Amino acid sequence: MLHAEILAYSRARGLFAGISLEGATLHSDPDSNRELYGRKVTGREILSGDVQPPAGASKFEMALNRQSPDRTH
Repeated sequence: MLHAEILAYSRARGLFAGISLEGATLHSDPDSNRELYGRKVTGREILSGDVQPPAGASKFEMALNRQSPDRTH
């Protein structure tokens, strides 16, 4: 006599495998870039420094610079 709340029995042949795929993507939002910069700019232009940051981004930029390691070396 078995006294258990959960009893499981399995008899199988073959291969069992599990996989979990997780990830994220990063992409720019052209409409938001246009609204913020006042003209069409690409993410590449923004990240490369080809365009000047808008005035509204100065506080955010200062906060990033305070927390970022020194990039002069």
